[in-house]
Amino acid sequence: MDGKRIEGNEVYALEMCVSILLFAPIVVSQLIPADKSEVEAWFNGIIKTVKEGGKTLDPELVKAETGPRIIEVMQGGDGEFDTITKAIESVPLGNVKRVIISIGSGSYKEKIRIERNKPFITLLGDPKNMLNLTFDSTAKQYGTIDSATLTTESSY
Repeated sequence: MDGKRIEGNEVYALEMCVSILLFAPIVVSQLIPADKSEVEAWFNGIIKTVKEGGKTLDPELVKAETGPRIIEVMQGGDGEFDTITKAIESVPLGNVKRVIISIGSGSYKEKIRIERNKPFITLLGDPKNMLNLTFDSTAKQYGTIDSATLTTESSY
């Protein structure tokens, strides 16, 4: 056959699309409230603590949540790192503990990727002092899949 083969990132993108379509009805059934004053109550109603969900959560996830590490990212040198990418790079391959990357306010112009072999990374900003993630990538330059400013490949 003289057709084009689907490989690598294309296969991954296809798998992601199929997964999203399969689980879309579950997501739709738990809509986030439009009224900001109702969001916290909604969140507290569906999110359980590790202790509450320990019997039903993935054992790897339960283990990862004990003793999280916090990394501070701040522009101007007040944090451990001044870029989000440097903070992510500091997380070891095959990481088994929750790492919370607390990001200070400001505009961060960087192409951020959380690799598949770096699970349990959480990016956390201050909702009262929002940060801005930006990067000037296009599908023409990087391809559709790799044109995102933030890409997460990790399962957790």
